[in-house]
Order: sequence, then structure tokens, then C-alpha cells
Amino acid sequence: MGTDTDIETLASRMSGDSTAPHFIAEVLRAAIYRGILEEGRPLHQAQLAQKLGVSPIPLREALRLLEVEGLVAFQGYRGAFVTALSLEEARELYEMVTALECSLMRVAFPHITGRIVDEARRVLATMDGELDCIRWRDRNYMFHTLFYEPADRPITMDFLARLRQKTDRKIRIHLASMRDVSQEQHRAILDAVASRDLDAALSALTYHLTYTSNDLQSCMRQEQSQKTV
Repeated sequence: MGTDTDIETLASRMSGDSTAPHFIAEVLRAAIYRGILEEGRPLHQAQLAQKLGVSPIPLREALRLLEVEGLVAFQGYRGAFVTALSLEEARELYEMVTALECSLMRVAFPHITGRIVDEARRVLATMDGELDCIRWRDRNYMFHTLFYEPADRPITMDFLARLRQKTDRKIRIHLASMRDVSQEQHRAILDAVASRDLDAALSALTYHLTYTSNDLQSCMRQEQSQKTV
């Protein structure tokens, strides 16, 4: 399944109320991101409930939460299954992400403080040594959203988070190919913000997100070609 762990081990490494739907959803989401639960595969709820040591009701509630995020779907007799992400969807999602992040950066920019810049620099430094793709993903999201929080646009931020959840499900297949370049691009964004240059910050952000989108699509094409061999 493209990973060296299983869902039971994954759950044991995570903290929280193991019977709560939100915790179960967090485990399942991580399992999807890591490829433990593969795209297109049915989710046998009885088996999952047994592996996670939970009853069917909170498990189903967790699956409904992931359905809202677009990671899981329910379809008649098939029950629940992990949704797939197409190349066209990945491209469109990143187009929306780019538009939203640039808008948030523009609104937030006058309110970005030196403390926020320092915190972003600290987060970026931790990303350099982070080898786990999911923890890197979480810190990457933190780095970006630190700049947007001063915009005070909670609805937009919530929508952005949902878009990111859909694209980041592929983080494991393309992080290795772009980690170093991505960090260079992050530093360009950080330098522009620290210099109080909005145009440079927007240019660096747009370039970074476009590059990420193109790299993701390239890796998805390669993954698809390997599956057909």
C-alpha cells in the first residue's frame, strides 16, 4: 500500500479520545494521506471499527466528516470509499488556492507584524529537517497561514483549509521531488514579506503555488503511468 505502517499503528501514535468521531476522522485522514487507505478502495466499516477498537456509530460519523472534506464518498451498495483526485481537479483546486491565498495576503499584508515574520522563519527552519511528509505538510500549512491570519477572514480561511485537504492528500508522492525547491520559494516569500514588498510577496507566492501545482500534476501522471505498466 505504499507505506510501512498500518492503520492500527497509525492510531496508536496519535493522541486524543480514540472513540470520538473527530479523532477517528483524523486517523482516517492521515491514513488516506499516507496511502494506507488507497484511492478508489471500499472502506469496510466493520473491519475498520474492529481495527480501531470503536463502535460503528462514531466511525460512520467520522466518515461523514471526511465526506464533507471530499476525501470519502458514499455510493449505494458500495458503501463508503476513498475518492480519487484527477489531474483536472488538482489543477482547478490549485487555481482556487492561488486566488484565495493571494487575496488573503493582500488583505493581511498591512497587519503582518515582525513577530509573525519571526514565527514564520522559525516554522520554516523546522521544515528543513522534517522528513515525515504529513508533519511537513502541517508545518507548510502553518507557514502559509501565519501570513493570512491578520486578514481576519475566517470563512475564506476555512474554505482554503478544505481545498488544501484535497490537494495535500498527494503530498507523499511529490514532496521528495520538490522539497528543496519549495523551501527556496518559501524563503523568497518570507524575504518579500519581511521587506514589506507586497508586489514581490504576491509574485513569489503565485510562482510557488504554480510550481507546486505543476509538480503535483507531473507526479500524478507518473503515478498513473506506473499503474498501467
